[in-house]
Amino acid sequence: MFSNLAKGARLMILDMGDHVTVTEAVVESVSQPHPKDAQPSQVLQSMMFGQQQEAVVDIVVSTPSGQRTFRNAPATGAVDRGGSTVITESRELMDIEVQNLDKISAEHIAKTPWHENARKDYDIIRKQLSPQYAHEQERDQTIESLKKQYGELKDQNADIQKTQQEILSLLKQNAQSSPKTL
Repeated sequence: MFSNLAKGARLMILDMGDHVTVTEAVVESVSQPHPKDAQPSQVLQSMMFGQQQEAVVDIVVSTPSGQRTFRNAPATGAVDRGGSTVITESRELMDIEVQNLDKISAEHIAKTPWHENARKDYDIIRKQLSPQYAHEQERDQTIESLKKQYGELKDQNADIQKTQQEILSLLKQNAQSSPKTL
């Protein structure tokens, strides 16, 4: 439980930014359990209706890159997922979290072909629903086709000019090497 962590204990941090990284941190302090950040009216309302508020702790850790604070970690929990960060009390729990995240990523990757096909279908449907969209797509395809044809013609023209220069060069060589007769 996070509330039982003592100074010097190890805490695992998984940051899921552009690149996923894991860091082992050292606990500096853990606050006493307190109600999760709530407005005074929510606290009063929960007391009136006998509802229990979730007890949370704030954890301050030292990492190689500096000090970090994790607010509102569940006091009775050993794993906390907040935004793009996961913290756990042990390497074993972090391994389980990473396995779960990897499974989720694999599921998303498996759905990619479906999404690619769906986008093609959406495009066809939009063309059916919106004549303006259909016209714009046709125009864009025509422009791309013309650009491609222009590029091919440019390449062919360069080849023709190169061949023409080679022919002229050979004609000059033949003219210079053959004896002149009058």
